[in-house]
Amino acid sequence: MNAKITSKTNPKVKELCALRDHPKASSFLIEGKHMVDMAYEKGLLDEVITCKEVSYPNVRVLEVGEDVLAKIAPSSSPSGILGVAHALTGEGDGDALILDRIQDPGNVGTIFRSAASFGFKDIYVLPGTASPFNSKALASSQGAIFASFAHISSDSEATMRELSKRGYVLLGTSLRNAMPISTYARPASKVALVLGNEGKGVSEQVLSMCDTNLYIEMKEMESLNVGVAAGIAMYLLKRN
Repeated sequence: MNAKITSKTNPKVKELCALRDHPKASSFLIEGKHMVDMAYEKGLLDEVITCKEVSYPNVRVLEVGEDVLAKIAPSSSPSGILGVAHALTGEGDGDALILDRIQDPGNVGTIFRSAASFGFKDIYVLPGTASPFNSKALASSQGAIFASFAHISSDSEATMRELSKRGYVLLGTSLRNAMPISTYARPASKVALVLGNEGKGVSEQVLSMCDTNLYIEMKEMESLNVGVAAGIAMYLLKRN
């Protein structure tokens, strides 16, 4: 362990604060022993920042004072250990999700967690969607970010066309011009399920590029939280 950093103005502290506020796939800040351990087990942990005695062989450990850790940490009640990690690269080559303008990072993280549970390894993040590397999204994902391939898209139409070329059946979610998901007989080929904005749903542009649109039958309520709907839809698609 290197010399302890006790100054909040240390250049390394400023660097870590910038990383917290501007995360990217190649480098993002994680918090808590659970997340750090998961990143380490997957070989995705690059650095540990802590005010405790820890052991992560072959990973750099930076010791800091408690007040310094509090300055860097995303949450207001840090648990004493942070990490710098990177995302998986490559592709899962199975069913996929497409996130269209989902704005709440908590919903994004919840969707990643459900996707990992139901085997939707590839998640395509269209423009306007909250970053899956945002601290709130990471907290909600409960480590699922380390079991998923997050693909950050800069062009919605290009991403949809590319997935279609690669043999995915594109499934939109909509309350209009759609069929009940419980009666949908999914094909043997891979599917890519599109989930949309919390208030506006999937954009017309993206829906128009889908092969089929689906909806979840409900009573009393007209809609579900997108994180809840994602879990139900993925379960039904896997079951069908």
